[in-house]
Amino acid sequence: MLHGLFRLFCLLSVALTLSACAGKHSAQVTQDLWLGWEDADRLMQPDYPDAVPVLLVHGWNGSEFTWPDAKRLLAMEKRLGRDIVYFNYRTGALPNRYPPLEAMEEHLERYLKSFPQVDVVAHSMGGLLVRQYLAHHRGHNIRRLLLLSVPNYGTDAASLLAELASVTSTGNVQAQEIQPGSDFLWQMNMLGGSELDGIEVLNAYTTSQRRLAGDLVVDPVSAWLPWAPNVSVDGDHHTLPSSLDQFQFIFDFLQEGRIPEKLAEMPSRRDLWVRVQRGDGEPVVFSAASVKRRHSPKGNWEKPGVVICCDRRSSMYDDGATTVIADDVHPGEALQLIDRSRSPIRAIEVNVPENMDQPVVFVEKTLGPIAEPSGGPAAPDATAMPEPVGP
Repeated sequence: MLHGLFRLFCLLSVALTLSACAGKHSAQVTQDLWLGWEDADRLMQPDYPDAVPVLLVHGWNGSEFTWPDAKRLLAMEKRLGRDIVYFNYRTGALPNRYPPLEAMEEHLERYLKSFPQVDVVAHSMGGLLVRQYLAHHRGHNIRRLLLLSVPNYGTDAASLLAELASVTSTGNVQAQEIQPGSDFLWQMNMLGGSELDGIEVLNAYTTSQRRLAGDLVVDPVSAWLPWAPNVSVDGDHHTLPSSLDQFQFIFDFLQEGRIPEKLAEMPSRRDLWVRVQRGDGEPVVFSAASVKRRHSPKGNWEKPGVVICCDRRSSMYDDGATTVIADDVHPGEALQLIDRSRSPIRAIEVNVPENMDQPVVFVEKTLGPIAEPSGGPAAPDATAMPEPVGP
């Protein structure tokens, strides 16, 4: 049955692909491809060697096709009076041995060394790659950085892909790194934007008032960057990179470092990322991703048959198992996690900070010794409790 459905899916995919090309003769399709390749080749040739070039860094599952076609970029080059070049790297949506961003940052470093100075435009995961590079290379040559629809605090699309890819031996490390709560994103954002010091930065993302429109990959809370000016435009996840040559504010920033007069307002929603460690420094590791996130204030950490609990497991990469996320929290709200990894189990109280001046707030908590079952005084952050009774 599954084999038959898979075969049908493949046939439909081929049919759709062929139908998209049916309007053109095969010779015309080939001619268009050659012209496109020739334009791309011309784009990569230096025409303005004395001017600071613009480097385009695509995102997850992206390529040079992320951006306007080469003919439009050649026109943009002429308008800027500067070269525009691509930086491509291995990435994809399917399970594969795609290198982690830590490896890709070294690839980016080698590429950047060919320029005395450069301005960078990075889309989606490409923005995280550039931020990762900056965090470890203080002697860099980046002058300006334009970030487009970057999941600074992760994307649920990556969580879904990481879960699907986990059934294979290779998985998808890049998806693990950019899902909400990952250690990669935790460590990067704990830098407080210091990796951007000394650089002119502009962060842009898209929103929409229309239902089922806007950026369905990166929401505004994740796209907002607390350490840079933010600007928002109407569109979807690919609007900004595919229309790079059509936004005046992009031209003004790349050419003069000018920041738009009208900036986006910070999202009103506040999310909380929580990490808990025991007194011995070992993290409390939470199990299934589907129960480690509370998506609304009405959601509960503990439901009949579903408990936020702890599990001892090891992984080459921390894919968010040590982080609990609560969406849309409010100052003074109290959250409760249930630690079932030891006996007796304990309730871990987490208070939402009163001061939440950023869309995503981080809380690290260290547990004291658990109270004795005899009724001795409990630690202020953890209390022994009886095993919950089933429904």
